[in-house]
Amino acid sequence: MIYYSYKSRSSLDKLGYVFSSNSYNQMFRRLGYIVQYTNSRKKQIQEIEIVTNELDNQKNNLIHEKRIQNKLLSDEVTENSKLQKLKRNQKKTISDLGKKERRIKKEINERRVSLEQLDNLIKEVIRSEGEKLSGVHLDLIKLTESFETNIGKLIWPVSSGFISNKFGIHPHSVIKNVKVKNDGIDIQTSKGSRVYSVFSGKVSTVAFIPGMNNVIIINHGEYYTLYAKLKNLVVEKGDIITIGQNIADIVTNSDGVSELQFQVWKNNIKLNPEKWIMKK
Repeated sequence: MIYYSYKSRSSLDKLGYVFSSNSYNQMFRRLGYIVQYTNSRKKQIQEIEIVTNELDNQKNNLIHEKRIQNKLLSDEVTENSKLQKLKRNQKKTISDLGKKERRIKKEINERRVSLEQLDNLIKEVIRSEGEKLSGVHLDLIKLTESFETNIGKLIWPVSSGFISNKFGIHPHSVIKNVKVKNDGIDIQTSKGSRVYSVFSGKVSTVAFIPGMNNVIIINHGEYYTLYAKLKNLVVEKGDIITIGQNIADIVTNSDGVSELQFQVWKNNIKLNPEKWIMKK
């Protein structure tokens, strides 16, 4: 009856229920029941609220964890995508490096052949002129001595530029475990630059060698200077040349590089041109 009255809130309310008792003992018992029931209901409500809060917290935690999992999954998908892209780029880079290495090796081989042809050309010029000039020639001796006194003082064969490849054997700048040989020096300059004779002398020969384009060799007594990768030649074999005289223009290759191959010889001995020209 207590439970029914509390739930239904009928005309038989709490006070009516208490005062309808037949005795004081019954009234106190009924009042005790009502207090007990009220406390029980409050306790149930508190427990319900606690459980509800716990459920809400669990729900929020699950939502948070799900968001974290979704983010992790999204990050993993993104990382996998980046990894696949990186692998593709790596394969392309390796492929490009392989192609570049093959191209450079081909260029190294072609340059070696061209330098061998240059070597044979100047040796033949020196041999041929040596046979013709057997005996003592005072003019050649003076020219030789004059050239020798200018070691480290010769003008540059171009008005501006820098030494891009030094004399001798040295490691290749790109490919590991590969060494390249240079019988002279390469001087990189600007497009269309003019080329000048570093000393007075006589044009021994003018030739064309694949990979080196036009070549001019000038005699300075026992010394010779060689200029390669030329165009627009303005001298020919037998011409007497003065120091600083324009002899040709520089060639610019397909990569847009303008580079002079310059050599210095004494008879059949290759010399380091860098030691003969002035320091910049």
